[in-house]
Amino acid sequence: MESLLQDKEQRQPQTIDEEYALWKKNSTGMYDFVSETKLGWPSMAIEWLPTPDISLERQELLVGTLTDKDEVDESVDKTNYLKFCKLDYPSGGKNALKVFKKFAHDGEINRIKVNPFDKNLIATINDSSVVSIFDRKQGLIATLNNAHSEEDAFGLSFNKKQKKLLLSGATDGKCVLWDIEKGTKLEEKQIHSKVINGIEFSYLNPNMFVSVSDDYQIITNDIRTLNKNQSQISVKAPSIFNTLALSPFFQNLLACAGEDTMVHLFDLRYMANGKALHQMAGHEGNITNLEFANYEDGVLASSGEDRKMIYWDITKIGNEQTQDDAEDGVPEKIFVHGGHRSSINDFSLHPSIPWLTASTEEENYTQIYRPTKKITDSDWMGNIDLSDME
Repeated sequence: MESLLQDKEQRQPQTIDEEYALWKKNSTGMYDFVSETKLGWPSMAIEWLPTPDISLERQELLVGTLTDKDEVDESVDKTNYLKFCKLDYPSGGKNALKVFKKFAHDGEINRIKVNPFDKNLIATINDSSVVSIFDRKQGLIATLNNAHSEEDAFGLSFNKKQKKLLLSGATDGKCVLWDIEKGTKLEEKQIHSKVINGIEFSYLNPNMFVSVSDDYQIITNDIRTLNKNQSQISVKAPSIFNTLALSPFFQNLLACAGEDTMVHLFDLRYMANGKALHQMAGHEGNITNLEFANYEDGVLASSGEDRKMIYWDITKIGNEQTQDDAEDGVPEKIFVHGGHRSSINDFSLHPSIPWLTASTEEENYTQIYRPTKKITDSDWMGNIDLSDME
């Protein structure tokens, strides 16, 4: 009887603080680098700045603030900022993230994107659907507005082949194509009936972009014929999708995720019925963000309201598993970062340093980490979740 009671106690759900303490206890052996910094305000957006020379210790990233407009303490600065942060990697300590520059920003920053051709050009979109263009040295250089309704916006994507092109998508269901060099609107189109949650240019086809929305639609468009209905291909999604990612290796590989807690993989050529090629289970709540890695074919990362970052290797789909491995999850789930104590708002995979990740949560904390090579080396990859360790 005593042993049964002990087993029952051991199975009791852990509190968030207990989960964090367990993660912290086991983190030394699971990461080559890990740091945590508490910022003054939460951030909805985070993005690495490309580093020309990865041998340099200093790495840089961008965060956007989300201040509390109802804060009554007049001594508290409620200005929103686009903040430039530096990180000494890999020699940095626990609180390695330091703000070294900031530009005042109009409204809350919902998304940050760095121009793939010029790391000094940065685009943001705010809670009034206003797109701002910043120069790293000069600050704000252009404001692109009067295209969307003045509501929240979360869709933002630079063209991967043409430096001047930027897409935005907002609550009004419209997408807008901008010329950032001229600061002008090139095209706009009502593509969704509800809020656009994500929009992204293809890495390999400079004319194609895909968007997802609360209207259950996955829509593919061609910017050359954006003002013509025949350019649009619409497919009903199995769930409301909050986010999407296009593969940098395969033009037709699309990942989507959202309210049903599953990561869905699609082939853009064969999705007329909205059926996914494969679904991956691992999250226990809404999935908030997805990103394919550019350093290894098949690696995909996802974050969610369940406080988890999951790394997947889709080349392992269908691999045989032992019974013990199967209890830990599907074979393509290779690592779970469980260090956050609240919903993850955004994350960014470093563009030059494989597996180095920055993620930010609702409770002001930003974490930087890189799983140990024991885990990321393909011969050693397994289904590893720190929350299950003792």
